[in-house]
Amino acid sequence: MKNKKMDNEIDKQREHTIEKQVEALLFASDVPLSAHKLLMLTEAPSLKYIKKAIDSLSRFYSEQFRSFEIVEIAGGFQVTTLPEYSLTVKKLYKNRRKSKLSRAALETLAIIAYKQSISRSGVEAIRGVSCDGVLSTLTDRELITVSGRGDGIGKPFLYSTTKKFLEYLGLKNYKELPSIEDFETEIEALDILNSKLKNSEEDIMINNKSEQAATEKDAINNGKLERDEIEDRTIQDISDEH
Repeated sequence: MKNKKMDNEIDKQREHTIEKQVEALLFASDVPLSAHKLLMLTEAPSLKYIKKAIDSLSRFYSEQFRSFEIVEIAGGFQVTTLPEYSLTVKKLYKNRRKSKLSRAALETLAIIAYKQSISRSGVEAIRGVSCDGVLSTLTDRELITVSGRGDGIGKPFLYSTTKKFLEYLGLKNYKELPSIEDFETEIEALDILNSKLKNSEEDIMINNKSEQAATEKDAINNGKLERDEIEDRTIQDISDEH
């Protein structure tokens, strides 16, 4: 009985140690870590200890109202901040340029995700345009990869999405892929955003020109702008318009 109690204490101590190790690894990693990877790194006796550690940590973070959580992404686990703190975190990276996918890239990625494995000609047949450049971009960003050869003439390369693709979308596995309609909505939203940005830029240019005109008018009224300068600017404006 005494030995059993001692064994239980040793097991609890081991669980506590593994839990701390798992927490440290998740915080230190910038990519999701699979349960098997955590098992190897912590040298835990079995996957049961890893699962128990993750469950325990998740429960603790929730009960303590922490600003982060453990999520399962692309077959692994990762610590991420809660959605309600996204605006605050964005301020930290406001000066960093975020590389976004173009409409063409989104369309191509969607086709490959739902039709994989698929050849370049297969993608082009659906999109109706050449996609060599887009495929190269998606491959460089490790969102797609060559997964085999087709049976057609020349045995064309077949493309499939990667684990990083799941990370990009924040998905646990391919079963969580959104519907095609959701992808179409995202593409439409990108068009609307680009249109709004273009309109905003035009509004800024119009406002700047209006402010410049108002400043010159005030200067004329105050006698601060010479007639020759006014004529020179008028001639320049006419030249620019033509």
